Amino acid sequence: MNIFLLSEKDIPNILALYKKDFPDGWTENMLRSGFNGGRLIALGAKNGNNLIGVITASVGLDDADIEGVVIDSAFRKNGVATALIEEVEKQIFNNGVNKILLEVREGNIPARSLYEKLGFKTISVRKKYYADGENALVMLKELSE
Repeated sequence: MNIFLLSEKDIPNILALYKKDFPDGWTENMLRSGFNGGRLIALGAKNGNNLIGVITASVGLDDADIEGVVIDSAFRKNGVATALIEEVEKQIFNNGVNKILLEVREGNIPARSLYEKLGFKTISVRKKYYADGENALVMLKELSE
């Protein structure tokens, strides 16, 4: 597995992965805006020539938000998400930020378990956050050297 920085030229591949496994994720306009705004970190994971995972994070002055983690369903439970999250944490920390937030569906037990294993803690609930009425859990991790 190879982890690398994504750029605007990778948008078609990012969107293809989202469409396949995470249809309520990023849109083309959102990605273009993020890349052009200079505050987006986007990393990809490849297996051979195939993009099998993407993580996106928006970095502010005091904190960062993991906006999305999507892994090709054929490669889940193989450490891809863990590797992407750990690498984005390094990138965020190197940008001088030590707090990371994310939102996860309350019913997404595999993702919640992974985030908890990696040190994220639930700090609040956003009731009926998603279009289907499901709650979102807001999770936080503080980074240190």
